[in-house]
Amino acid sequence: ALILLMYIGKNHSKETSTDRANQRQPKWQLNTSNKGKLKEFQKLFTKHNLDLLSTQIDLDEIDADPISVVAHKASQLEESVLIEDTSLEIEDASVGINVRWLLEHLNELTGRKAVWTVLLAYRQGDEVLIFKGEVKGTIVPARGDQGFGFDPVFLPENSSQTLAEGKPDEVNARALAVEALVKGDLFKKVKAIHTWGGPWQLN
Repeated sequence: ALILLMYIGKNHSKETSTDRANQRQPKWQLNTSNKGKLKEFQKLFTKHNLDLLSTQIDLDEIDADPISVVAHKASQLEESVLIEDTSLEIEDASVGINVRWLLEHLNELTGRKAVWTVLLAYRQGDEVLIFKGEVKGTIVPARGDQGFGFDPVFLPENSSQTLAEGKPDEVNARALAVEALVKGDLFKKVKAIHTWGGPWQLN
């Protein structure tokens, strides 16, 4: 009887630990209306055994640096709702978060060095926590039919494929940002921006 009691107690302890671990897992949501982006992020979260839900709250974007953009967006949402922002810095060109401009001026930019940066941010109280993924590469003529956005024209360093031809995690700024988030590798912590008196991006 004593052995049976110890055995049951051990099993009960395991179940309780598992239940508590499951309760501690964060329930992440990503605010985006981009189905391609959401699908990619869900795959990345699954690799870390995490579920990712989505919200689709339309937010206007301020015309500012990427840190301020994600801080402002995250500040308009509930706590722990993720905001993602992509920027592409191209040698001798002002692109930043205006990826649409890049695609319209591609012929002028082919061959230039570029840095793809992805920021993931969420609000916690009156602060915004920001995590970063970054990949260096070159702008090339479009190749490949996978992905979205500038994937066909971005060739990562030391890679023979554009992002639209293949996107392994080591050259995927989104994957690197998710990894930083899961590991708690914080890039910046800034004050929430609840109001904005500066310029706004034009739609």
